[in-house]
Amino acid sequence: MKNEEYAKFWFETPEESAGFLLWQITNLWQRKMNSALKDLDLTHVQFALLAGIAWLERFEKPITQVRLAKYANTNIMMTSKVIRTLEKKDLILREECETDTRAKCVSLTEKGIQRFEKALNIVRAVDEKFFENKTYDEDFIKNLVHILELNHGE
Repeated sequence: MKNEEYAKFWFETPEESAGFLLWQITNLWQRKMNSALKDLDLTHVQFALLAGIAWLERFEKPITQVRLAKYANTNIMMTSKVIRTLEKKDLILREECETDTRAKCVSLTEKGIQRFEKALNIVRAVDEKFFENKTYDEDFIKNLVHILELNHGE
């Protein structure tokens, strides 16, 4: 059987597929982030969860692992695994929540705050270069938020 008989794509070239392009862009962006954060002994996922904690701590406390996972739109089990790694690095404090002893609450340690602040500057520089300042383009951001909202919770 010839390829064209079973591979019925809905686009002429792969570059016309939003999903394929998003997948390629995401992989490239994550590789650049991981490379840039390597000297701080952080992965991009670790940074994202530190950022989630830092953001949420501005408005609410305590922060449970489940709340962090929902906020970051990450898998709860993966979040738990990464949180344990960050705890071993002394970047976060993970303890029983006073309000619910079954839940684990997380917060940044002083070392975590310092590492996060350094990483935040690196991430901003990578974003600005990668997106050619599209990070401040309102329409670009609105489109990304719209796509996220359409698919959130699935």
